Amino acid sequence: MGINIRSKGQSGEREFCKWLQKTLKLEELPSRNLDQVRCGGADVLGVIPFVFEIKRCETLSLKSWWKQVVTAAFYPEDIPVVAYRQNRKKWKFLISSVYVGVPGSFIQLEEEVFKKWLKNHYVKTP
Repeated sequence: MGINIRSKGQSGEREFCKWLQKTLKLEELPSRNLDQVRCGGADVLGVIPFVFEIKRCETLSLKSWWKQVVTAAFYPEDIPVVAYRQNRKKWKFLISSVYVGVPGSFIQLEEEVFKKWLKNHYVKTP
């Protein structure tokens, strides 16, 4: 029997929430957006100003994932991020290319580089 894609996506979101909690040393586990199918928006909530789109699959579709997360970023202060992971590999990330002076596209970061970038852009709210 094949893997249920929806189940794999949910599992990836839970895994990423734990990764975020550990990486940012958050007291509470970030929550999954359970209304995303009905209402749209980010896959993970509560890590302001980030809008995360989480992908846990073997076939990559970076451009369409980037379009999806940019659409989910409603406010100008939102920072869209795609986090994706293939089997037996580390997380990889897409962020706006504006951070390297080229607006209108995205760049890919490896996990360790993204951790440093994330910590520089995350503002802990009281």
